Amino acid sequence: YDSFSFWSGKRLDVVVESMKTTMKQMKYHKNMLTRALLLPTNRVALRLTGHNDTSQGGLNDIFDENREEGDVTGKITSVTVVTTNAKLYESLVFREFDRAKNCVENMLETQSLSGFNMSAPMYHRIFYSGLVSFWVGRETDDQEWIARGVESKDAIEKMIKSASAWNFQNKTYLLQAEEQFCDRNFEEAEKLYDAAILSSKEHTFVNEEALANELAGHFYLDTGRKTKSFHYFLQAMEKYNEWGAFAKAKTMGKYLEGSESYFIGTRHIAEIV
Repeated sequence: YDSFSFWSGKRLDVVVESMKTTMKQMKYHKNMLTRALLLPTNRVALRLTGHNDTSQGGLNDIFDENREEGDVTGKITSVTVVTTNAKLYESLVFREFDRAKNCVENMLETQSLSGFNMSAPMYHRIFYSGLVSFWVGRETDDQEWIARGVESKDAIEKMIKSASAWNFQNKTYLLQAEEQFCDRNFEEAEKLYDAAILSSKEHTFVNEEALANELAGHFYLDTGRKTKSFHYFLQAMEKYNEWGAFAKAKTMGKYLEGSESYFIGTRHIAEIV
């Protein structure tokens, strides 16, 4: 439940407190595995909110002093998958290019993107791997990376019919927008970014609405339309704030400097924090 709450965009402060409660209960019941499964996502959530005490030392009320998280990480497949997913998402959302690229490369050492089963952690893994792949492909002009993005897009597209349009429509639009960006079909990309934003809003995925706005902002910025990017970066800032990702929202400020939007956005953050 806690992991689903995070990925579906539930308020981060609520998610973090729920995770801590669950992990403490699992400590009482000596369930190391469940605690280890929640910890990577909890750390990302804390970073998004701006709480930097994500070290083992700050979690001694959850983990036994004589038993480290590493006891299970790397040894149990489910824990390794969850840890990798969390690192992938974190590196994408904080624009850590090299780390994001390495995450996808490490995944591909064991399995192709389309080969993952479509449980909740897996479809998020495919979605975010696709976004990273398109990003890497553009930055390096590497068609192999773009092909990986297309592979992820195709896998998510299939989920609209086989699973749920509610959960996958916005993700499909965003991957399609990134594909068109790579192919330099800018007019079509514009329509798809807006469709991804609207679908995320209609389906109440505020976290993905924020991300779609941010990626649209980078699209306009990278195609020489800085003024138009301001609108999308401001919307991203507001949506990250709405989600409770205050630290992430602050990073949008550097893309808004010199615009009227910058003063609006920074004032809004100050009022919230």
